[in-house]
Amino acid sequence: MKSRIHRAFAFAAACLAFSGASRAQEKMTLEQAVDLALKNSQAIEMAAESVTGAEARVAESRSLYYPQINFTGSYARISLVSKFKFPLGDKVYDISFGVPNNYNFKAGVVEQIFNWGRTQKAVEMNRRAQDLARDSVILTRQAVAYQVVPIFYGVIFFRQAVQVLDDNIALYEKRAAIMKERYEAGLASSFDASSLLVQASILKAQKLDFENNIHKLVMGFNSLAGRSADSPLEPAGEFAFAPVSADKADLVKAALGMRPEFDQLIHQAQAAQVAVDLARTGNKPTVALNANYELRNGFMPNMNRIRGNWTAALAVTYPVFNGFRESAQVAEGESTLRTIDLRRKDLERSVDLEIETNLADIRTIERKMEIETLKIRQAEDALRIAEERYQNGLLSATDFIESQNALETARLNRLQLIYSHILGVQGLKRAVGKRIVD
Repeated sequence: MKSRIHRAFAFAAACLAFSGASRAQEKMTLEQAVDLALKNSQAIEMAAESVTGAEARVAESRSLYYPQINFTGSYARISLVSKFKFPLGDKVYDISFGVPNNYNFKAGVVEQIFNWGRTQKAVEMNRRAQDLARDSVILTRQAVAYQVVPIFYGVIFFRQAVQVLDDNIALYEKRAAIMKERYEAGLASSFDASSLLVQASILKAQKLDFENNIHKLVMGFNSLAGRSADSPLEPAGEFAFAPVSADKADLVKAALGMRPEFDQLIHQAQAAQVAVDLARTGNKPTVALNANYELRNGFMPNMNRIRGNWTAALAVTYPVFNGFRESAQVAEGESTLRTIDLRRKDLERSVDLEIETNLADIRTIERKMEIETLKIRQAEDALRIAEERYQNGLLSATDFIESQNALETARLNRLQLIYSHILGVQGLKRAVGKRIVD
């Protein structure tokens, strides 16, 4: 019975291990990788906290719409109280100008009836700050998303490059085994076999570098996505060359409407305009109502009795002179508005240049791809001829290795061009302002 139970537990553990391994090796698309990074990015979390703080400041500024109510209470003991005796008829009365124990409880209300729109402008200014905080979240999400792109496709690139090396290593080892048999039969020299094995060793060393690059890319993604450093990454993306047909004018027009930086500048301009409007109220009057109700003793004739009384006042404040502070604040705000307008024009030029640069890089890579495809065909033909001549003893091992290396180099160069082209296309999308995921 115990042995059956043990076997059942062992089988369940094996199933769980297999299930865990299957999940660990699950393929991940670019969108899924980006979504994972966005959900676990600390940079985005910090930006989101800024939005929360901005929302709290909006609520704080709205508090000025409501009356401010305060309650105070105090107790004071006086050691010396002035007294005098007042004779009246047959009696003498003790008259006191105070009491030893003094109690005072007071409730006060202050309400700004009119302040020339300062409260409304303060609320509006904090709302614009809230918009800017949200813009920061969008920009941070864009930055994090496009940080994933070179990592994701970099893993695919290096794994395909490793496959090219594995194919060449297998070919060299196969040729070396044939040369060894021919050497043992006295039909070839040991130099040919050793040269092929040395070349295979060189490729194995290069493969170690590529595998180390994959490891570093995976660790970089895990750090970005908030995962453990040893979590696997199995990208499921198309790693292929697809020529791009795009019009620069259309891309620039799209970027002006899609880039979050332009929204950020709009919100900055709105905040600066509200600041100017608020500064212009600096020399305007304020009307406030003050009302108080208090309970205290010390009223004649019974000074020990606690009695209630109230006061109400309407206060008007008109700043006559503030050292030209209002005009200086207005000038500062108008300068900020002009600066923002200059930033917008500079951003437009920067976007235009960024799109033009990306398009130029993509076109250059596409022309190089045509050349590299031709080089691969020529290298394949040259290797086929070299292999025939090598098998017939008409070509040295060194020349055969050179032909094989030429084909390997051309294939690796083509993979590098595909990788660069994909990054160029993604860079163009980022320049336009497209999101990988919403």
